[in-house]
Amino acid sequence: MRKMNMSELNDWIFSRKGSVEREILAAGRKQRVRLRPRDKEEMRILDELCIKRWKKAEQEGKIRYLNERVWYYEFD
Repeated sequence: MRKMNMSELNDWIFSRKGSVEREILAAGRKQRVRLRPRDKEEMRILDELCIKRWKKAEQEGKIRYLNERVWYYEFD
C-alpha cells in the first residue's frame, strides 16, 4: 500500500475534483433540463395541483405543524 501525507492527498483530490463533479452531474441527470419558460396557464394548473396535494396530505395527517415556520411532511 502506498503511503501519502496530507498535502499529497489534498493535491490528488483537488486535481481530480473537476472531472469527478462532471461525472456525478452527468450520471445523476436523467431528465432533460427545461429550456422554455412555463406559460401562465401551465403555472396556474401546477399551482392548483400542488395546493390540492397539500390539502390532501393535511387531511391524511401527513403534515404536522411544529411551529409557525417549521413543518414536518411525511413522505411515502
